[in-house]
This record gives sequence, structure tokens and C-alpha cells, in this order.
Amino acid sequence: MTKKEQNQTVTATLERRAEPRTKTMMSVLLKTANAHPMEACLLDISSTGARLRIPQEVPVGANIRIEAQDLLLFGIVKRCCLTHGAHEVGITLSLPLEMLIELRKLDAALLSHDAD
Repeated sequence: MTKKEQNQTVTATLERRAEPRTKTMMSVLLKTANAHPMEACLLDISSTGARLRIPQEVPVGANIRIEAQDLLLFGIVKRCCLTHGAHEVGITLSLPLEMLIELRKLDAALLSHDAD
């Protein structure tokens, strides 16, 4: 196998997701029912999932809330593993990102209608 074929194989393996993820590196607050809120780094996000880096382990299956200045996401922990001294968490979002964007548009429309 040539170097080019190896690179194509690696790229094809990495691109198995149903939708692309956007890298963010955003500081967020992670909240769960049974733990104190903790600072986290939102590494990447797609319309249906997210990946975070956190200092403490959270249990798989836990319902979580991710908050930042203009961001509020809800989801379920699908995986949590120790990677390079921190925990990397895979989240399945409860509401797809597109739905949240549509809700924000509806909210803005309702607020502007009330102001009239």
C-alpha cells in the first residue's frame, strides 16, 4: 500500500460520522444531577453530539446540561474515558442543534411581535 493509499484509508476511517463535527475549544459549565458543576472545554460539536474535556469522571448514562454565554445544551453521556490526564466525554444531545436554532428564531420572532 502506498503512502497516499494509507492516508486515504486513515481519512476514510476518521470520517465515519453521520454529520461533521465543528472544533470549538470553548469554555463551558457542565452540570449533572449528582455532582457539583464543573468547568469543561467543549472540544467539538455536531448537530446531534458533542465532545468535552473535563477534570472529573462522570458516569455513562448521566443526564447533563452544558452552559455558556450563548449556549444551552442537554444530553446524555455516552462515553467517558481518561485521556492525557483529563476525562474525555462523548455526549448525545437530547435536542438536535438545528432544533435549538429554530427555537431561538421562534423566540426572537415572538419577542419582536410582543414589542409591536
